[in-house]
Amino acid sequence: MLRSVLLIAVLSMVASAADDPFIGKWKLDLAKSKLTGQTMEIRETAANTYFFKEDEHSDEIFADGLDHITHFGDSMAITKTSADTWTIVYKRNGVVTMNTVWKVSADNQTLTYTATGTRPNGQHFNNKMMLKRREGTSGLAGVWETADVELSSPLEIYIAPYAGTGHAITFPGSKQMVRMKFDGKEYADDGPTVAEGSTTSGQRIDDHTIETTEKVKGKVMETAKAIVSADGKTQTIVVTEPGDPTPVVLVYTRE
Repeated sequence: MLRSVLLIAVLSMVASAADDPFIGKWKLDLAKSKLTGQTMEIRETAANTYFFKEDEHSDEIFADGLDHITHFGDSMAITKTSADTWTIVYKRNGVVTMNTVWKVSADNQTLTYTATGTRPNGQHFNNKMMLKRREGTSGLAGVWETADVELSSPLEIYIAPYAGTGHAITFPGSKQMVRMKFDGKEYADDGPTVAEGSTTSGQRIDDHTIETTEKVKGKVMETAKAIVSADGKTQTIVVTEPGDPTPVVLVYTRE
């Protein structure tokens, strides 16, 4: 009888996974996604001292080539290498996670940002972002709006059943995972680059719609609404961050 009960439980879980359109592997379709329109404010508050503000998050960092801790718990080391170029090295727990170069165009209207590094899963990346000036006249200081994004490798998400009706969501590139039930409670995020105190909570609106909220130490970082298409082949995630009216729209296709 025990074997029969266990078999029924396994079959029930398989059936539940088959009925859940979110379960499976998903790959980002950059061409269908919208990663532009967000703004970033940079102010030079003193000689070689920069104030970075994205949405509700801000940091003031000295451009002295030394590591300075940010609000997420990682560090930034800024070096001004020329009149129009800055390098910023990001680290977590003393380990370099990303090397970036920020370069302002000769007419001071475009900021090009390139990022290189190795993800926790060993995958190398070489990404590029171009921003247009919205405020300011010259140099790095001003308000910039994202106009174009290039990613060297596609982002992926793996979603598996968890605790019956919940989800175990894995981001293989960053080795980040969250296991949560859709009960509105906060569940801890796990991974080598996850900021301390990171949590995710979620509610299932219907079979094809889920809403989640991500926080760091109790402060909302972003909210997201994920919708799987009727045919189950596409997942669209609309991400909104506090203080920025323009959402990021991520379109994933089933692998």
